[in-house]
Amino acid sequence: MKLASLDSIQNAHEDSLWTAAWVRSTGDKPALLLTGGLDETVRIWDPTKFTCLQTNTGHCLGVVSVTAHPNRRIAASASIDSFIRVFEVDTNNTIATLEAPPSEVWQLQFSPDGGTLAAAGGGSSSVKLWDTTQWQLIATLSIPRQGGTQPSEKSGNKKFVLSVAWNPDGRLLACGSVDGTISVFDVARAKFLHFLEGHSMPVRSLVFSPSHHDSRILFSASDDGHVHVYDAEGKTLLTSLSGHASWVLSVDVSPDGAAIATGSSDKTVRLWDLKMRAATQTLTHHTDQVWSVAFGPPSRTDVRSCMLASVSDDKSISFYQYS
Repeated sequence: MKLASLDSIQNAHEDSLWTAAWVRSTGDKPALLLTGGLDETVRIWDPTKFTCLQTNTGHCLGVVSVTAHPNRRIAASASIDSFIRVFEVDTNNTIATLEAPPSEVWQLQFSPDGGTLAAAGGGSSSVKLWDTTQWQLIATLSIPRQGGTQPSEKSGNKKFVLSVAWNPDGRLLACGSVDGTISVFDVARAKFLHFLEGHSMPVRSLVFSPSHHDSRILFSASDDGHVHVYDAEGKTLLTSLSGHASWVLSVDVSPDGAAIATGSSDKTVRLWDLKMRAATQTLTHHTDQVWSVAFGPPSRTDVRSCMLASVSDDKSISFYQYS
């Protein structure tokens, strides 16, 4: 497996890029890349021509997360202005605006079936779930205090929630906190299951294996410089990967489940072979910290091949071919 550099777009935004997510291809509609950043915009990119198709405004502070619905038609963006904006990908029409208290909306992710939008709840020590038909808040999954069963209180040990991920069948939801813990929930029962421990610093990024027979496998990226691989149901740390010289800000898994990519404040992107449990490639295209890495959907001609995008404080997007 390897990453081959395709192109880099310099000054892709007017300021730091913080987040990236792919819109999958359907029928005659090609895959697209969404990016968001400090300049308060969401931009939509054609990854074949490396051109910007659309610049979406609507937030009044930096955009910390973007995510696309599985049906490709809609996407959502979250900003430190405390709003989530849901919009049509092709027209930029606003479908819904969801409001949360200050510092209570961070990473977003749609459930695999598209029926629910999850938002890492920051200072609320919870994950908020919205249904995607009426855009109503349907559940708040609160993290209990460790050693107790009651959800965190204002005066309790605050677990500021930065990251969120669904497993492939939508049964489990994991969220990562500033204190280094990961909380796992049974979504159907809205029930807290357990903590995953091992990180000593904030967990900024989480992703489950895309394979249904590995749907318990969770990858986490932390400021402690490590990437952990957990059995999220069995509550087991399977392996720890190290090699970055600083914080690991983002992790994503390839569609074939054989590799992960990471982005770091050491300005590099790394590709890791999961069988070897080692980094096989270090890419140095960026000149500042890499906030997000995202694998695109598999190629129509080769399911083991896809694109990878990385975005950085250096205002650039880099594209690579994974094969």
